[in-house]
Amino acid sequence: MRKLLRVGLPKALIHYKFETMWKVFFQELGAEVIISSETTKKIRDLAVRSAPDEDCYSTKIYHGHILELKNQVDYLFIPRFGSRHKTDMGCPKFIALVDVLRSIYPDLPKLISPHLNVAKYGHNKIYFFKEVLKVGFIFTKNPFRIINAMRKALKADKLYKKKLIIDNDTLHKWERSEILLNKTPNEIPREKSLKIALVGHSYVINDNYCSLDIRKKLQEYDVDLITSEQMPRGLIDEQLDKLENRLYFEFEREILGTIMYFLENKTVDGIIQLMIFSCGPDSLAGELASIFAKRQKEVQLLQIVFDDLTAEAGMRTRIEAFIDMLKRRKEKTAYHIPTLRIT
Repeated sequence: MRKLLRVGLPKALIHYKFETMWKVFFQELGAEVIISSETTKKIRDLAVRSAPDEDCYSTKIYHGHILELKNQVDYLFIPRFGSRHKTDMGCPKFIALVDVLRSIYPDLPKLISPHLNVAKYGHNKIYFFKEVLKVGFIFTKNPFRIINAMRKALKADKLYKKKLIIDNDTLHKWERSEILLNKTPNEIPREKSLKIALVGHSYVINDNYCSLDIRKKLQEYDVDLITSEQMPRGLIDEQLDKLENRLYFEFEREILGTIMYFLENKTVDGIIQLMIFSCGPDSLAGELASIFAKRQKEVQLLQIVFDDLTAEAGMRTRIEAFIDMLKRRKEKTAYHIPTLRIT
């Protein structure tokens, strides 16, 4: 019986965007998919010791996940993701990462690194199909099996996004406090729940260790969250069309568009933007968000920068102060009763 080839998927960076698609594709090809564990202190410490100092914190974390997987698999899947949009780009680190890893860790297993860059090189559907076949032929010589695996993977990705991204109607119901998007631990009345938009890269929001479990902490304060991942894409595009120059970093568009929407519509009590130290695109989006927030002071913006030195105690203090401020503002506006004057 032929031994299953093991493919490693590092649980970091854009893995959080495409995990479902990649996992289904390789499983349909007959591979054993091994995903690295959730980020831990051990992975973080290993990453910080091994990765170049110039890397952003999230890229350093990726090194830790690679080192955890490298002795468990036959292949590591590290795609060169440049762009899937005709103008919008991904971060340059996604393109160069595979070369950096090869140069630093010569004992890595074989690397699978298909390249996709629509914006710069005009990669079309035919090119994408050829790249899929190249990867598929590593596991099977049957092109029909590869095509079938690709179809199932794309379908799974579509279903995942349909479940994750809410529609306009659901968003507006949430804004009117008709529904909760998250369970609040104390099950307090909806009208008293704070609404906060949590924005940032998926690999920060969903990595509990790197984000110091901020989602759980916010829910402990009876906050009902909406994340930038959940926002309707059409509303994000509408907001970004208002900019004089196009913001062409794809994932920063998701972040900034969400912030602009809630600053304009004032349907949340506050916005928390999670940023990564030394991330260039994050710095750009963060500066623009700060400028827009100063013009729309009704909705408060808190920006938190994470790196390997960020302490939980300091972040908790900032969160508590932010929540207290939002509660005072909410009580001041919600429970104001006009005085009845009798003459």
